[in-house]
Amino acid sequence: MYIKGITPIIMTVSLLATTLCLTLVPLGQALADGNTKIKVMTQNQYLGADLEPLVTAPDPAAFNEALVFVLKTIGESNYPERVQKLAQTIAKSGADLVGLQEMWAFNCTPTSLTITDPCSLFGPAFNDHLEATMDALHNINADYYAAATVQNLTIEDVGFQVPGIPVFLDNDGAPDVFITVLDRDVILARSKIVATPVSFDCPRRSLDGCNFETVAMTSIGGIPLNIERGFVAVDAVIKGNAYRFVNTHLEVRFPDPANLFSRYIQSAQASELIGTLAFQPAPPNSRLLVVGDINSDPNDPYPSATTGPFLTPYQQFVSGRTLLEALISDAYNDIWTLKRKQKPGLTCCEDADLRNAVSNHDRRIDMIFSLLVPKKVKARVLNTKPKDKTASGLWPSDHATVVAKLKFDDDDEDEDEDD
Repeated sequence: MYIKGITPIIMTVSLLATTLCLTLVPLGQALADGNTKIKVMTQNQYLGADLEPLVTAPDPAAFNEALVFVLKTIGESNYPERVQKLAQTIAKSGADLVGLQEMWAFNCTPTSLTITDPCSLFGPAFNDHLEATMDALHNINADYYAAATVQNLTIEDVGFQVPGIPVFLDNDGAPDVFITVLDRDVILARSKIVATPVSFDCPRRSLDGCNFETVAMTSIGGIPLNIERGFVAVDAVIKGNAYRFVNTHLEVRFPDPANLFSRYIQSAQASELIGTLAFQPAPPNSRLLVVGDINSDPNDPYPSATTGPFLTPYQQFVSGRTLLEALISDAYNDIWTLKRKQKPGLTCCEDADLRNAVSNHDRRIDMIFSLLVPKKVKARVLNTKPKDKTASGLWPSDHATVVAKLKFDDDDEDEDEDD
């Protein structure tokens, strides 16, 4: 999912992303011995609303009105219902490692002297997506644990006595609730798998992962806000074989549609990630896999006078080059293109309210990359058919689920069919 309508007013230039192209060279990856099979998944869970009304509000009163609307929309998107479908998808896939993006936590503190239980006016808007996911998995006996987490956009202490952003629901002039917001990307692992967070030597550590040095910035209700994004990784052993599994969520392609150079943000983030993985490689005999919402489609145009001067994240991964086309890594393999049955595999995006009748997906931006070429690939895109909706008619997310089974040896065992 992309956060629609976020217009950056400042870009923080990443010295690391700028200099990596001068300091790094391609790094090969050794092949482990033995029968190596792994199943992985990537899923953007979706916060549940379009945020554009917040950043386009012309004054504080309009912002408050927009915030009330967005919170009601998030409640109507009913994450507690959607997470049941998302958890079932994880369980049915049997994925060994799962990369989840947009694992939000919304909290509400009531402060009204005139409204009883004002937080309840927004329905099930206030919940912790990670906690709800783990509870839903536990309830269907799907044995997963959160192996690593990176904290991204955060709205907590913004200068008021009560944490969060004030929301006014009546005309008494006093805030009725304060809202806090937290976004995370998380890696889940099956309980029998030993998965250890990777401690990267990055300038901006965040929990188990890293935030990117280059970020979009905006102002919401007069409050400056970094649109933080990041990456997180684990080293895992599966059936005696080692893997480094990386999960990320990059900025949207043009956070400022009027500025071609705003594409720089996601391109610089991709260069930082690829450079970090090359400069701090996985242990010997590990397979390196990268999954996530990269907000970049294989059909995005190459640099030009009309599209901007930078290689897109997708173009960087499959070439091993930086945004300015300097060689930085071995090229990654886009797993979807290695499938036996070639299909579009579109993954984004449904309507903001998740109630469109048939899938609106028109691009493929949710990716699984492997630095080594697998011997065999089975991959599917899930949750794209009306039968996949929840009981109340909601898509589980505005993004589809991507699952891949990879084999790095010559075993001829039969597999499930491709999507």
